[in-house]
Amino acid sequence: MNRTKATIDASKRAFRNGAEETGTNGRKVLPAKAMRRPVFRQPKTELEQAIQRYVDLFDFAPIGYVTFDRVGRIEEINFAAIRLLRRSRRQLIGTTFAICVAKEDTQLFLDHLRACRSSDGPIMTELRLKRRDGENIPVQLSSTATSALMKDGAHLYQTAIFDLTERKRAEQALRDSQQRLQATYERAPIGISEASPEGKYVGVNEEFCRILGYTKDEILRCRIKDLTHKEDYPREITLYRQLVAGEIPFYRIEKRYVRKNGTIIWAEILRSIVRDSDGAPLYTIGALRDITEEEKAEAALQKAKELLEHRVRERTHQLLVANRELKGEIERRKGLEGEILAISDREQQRLGQELHDGLCQHLTAVAFMARSVALRLKNHRVIDAADIEKIADLVNEAATDTRNISQALHRADVDSAGLVDALQDLVDREIWRVPCRLEVKPSFHIEDDPAAAQLYRIAREAVINANKHAQAREIVVKLERSPQGMVLRVTDDGVGFSDEPKLKHGLGAHIMNYRAQLAGGRLEIGSSRQGGTCVSCYLPHKKGVQSPNDENAGPGLPAKIAKTLTALI
Repeated sequence: MNRTKATIDASKRAFRNGAEETGTNGRKVLPAKAMRRPVFRQPKTELEQAIQRYVDLFDFAPIGYVTFDRVGRIEEINFAAIRLLRRSRRQLIGTTFAICVAKEDTQLFLDHLRACRSSDGPIMTELRLKRRDGENIPVQLSSTATSALMKDGAHLYQTAIFDLTERKRAEQALRDSQQRLQATYERAPIGISEASPEGKYVGVNEEFCRILGYTKDEILRCRIKDLTHKEDYPREITLYRQLVAGEIPFYRIEKRYVRKNGTIIWAEILRSIVRDSDGAPLYTIGALRDITEEEKAEAALQKAKELLEHRVRERTHQLLVANRELKGEIERRKGLEGEILAISDREQQRLGQELHDGLCQHLTAVAFMARSVALRLKNHRVIDAADIEKIADLVNEAATDTRNISQALHRADVDSAGLVDALQDLVDREIWRVPCRLEVKPSFHIEDDPAAAQLYRIAREAVINANKHAQAREIVVKLERSPQGMVLRVTDDGVGFSDEPKLKHGLGAHIMNYRAQLAGGRLEIGSSRQGGTCVSCYLPHKKGVQSPNDENAGPGLPAKIAKTLTALI
């Protein structure tokens, strides 16, 4: 019984002093100041078995364990602590634990010892241990005073050593990740905001502040309602409530914000929500993009589109009007072609009638007179000289009628120098039933040959119409100057417009108006002061004339029709 107790006490002392270790030469050596730890090859008693289990648990624990006294001297150490410090057990047993502490953290270890001596509970301290190769490793010491283990009447401290290398590395990685995330959040090129479920801002980044012109502290005192345009807030708050209630996963909206300086900007906001593990809403995240310039461009584009549509409608209306006018002009010109054919027939009939009633009668009378003279000569009768003179008069009259007809049919090539002479010859013709005269003011002057030819033809047409329809006592052709240019007037003292609708709306008026346009002037037909009709052609200064053969000459008759009219008149 005494031998068993001594063995147990020796085993306890040996356990406290340390176990055998492996030296540098691979041999098993005992510490200088420690007893060999008992190893029971075949434990006989339950106590021996318990001691063996305790020794195995201590030595082979996955966490480093060390036992040191109140001054930090190492009494026991397990294999995990030896591997952590990379020193041999022989080097560590009996030495102060401070030699394993990094020089910068020595004071932390001394404070740890002081706290252990004054406390009955566990004391934990984080510091760095220095390995044999000089590498520092972060650890946490957790020391507890053990009443079962005492030396020289003082408590020993059982200390667990937790290697914090992986945790520190993970914490550093986490800090780096958080820093990157924070930098990304703050320097993002779009505005980011966080708002509570009630709509109060709880976080914003720099771009959000820049867009709205507020500082971060000013925005964090605001709600979504405070920065949103009042006309757009009802639309967003409806979506916001649906988002918080879980009815929609997110929403996208274009709305107006009111900046700090009072200006309005357009922005596109995409907002989602963050919830906890139970599904309760924590906060919403909104991504804001300034689309003010896009809205301006879209508004400008819409305005341009509306303007284009308006112009298209106007141009379509103009085309419809022009189409109707063109159809009317086509119908009118078809009527003019009919009138041209009719006037051609009338002119042929008139020429035939004039030849029959005038020239043919004169020639028939000459034939009768000549036959009468021939019979008298045949019968040797006396010939009266008056009969011969009568024949000569008839022949002269026939020649005059022939010349007048030929002049009426001849297309006179009139230039500016011969205009006055041509008009004088026109009014002096004997074919007119109404007396005609020409008045030329000294101020009248024209140098445009084509315009002079058109003025002559206008005057001739007006004189012909007045001679046929006016029932006037006199026809006056005037050439004078006006403030706007030169003027040709043909006036009569006849019945006027009321009895002559064809003069204003007939083919002759169209022809004269067309010639006035070719000369670059304008034609007016009205009543004269003395009654009757006044045809006036105003020709501006230094105005040229277009050729009647040009199909694009003006709004008058086509060149083919004009050529036909010129041949007929």
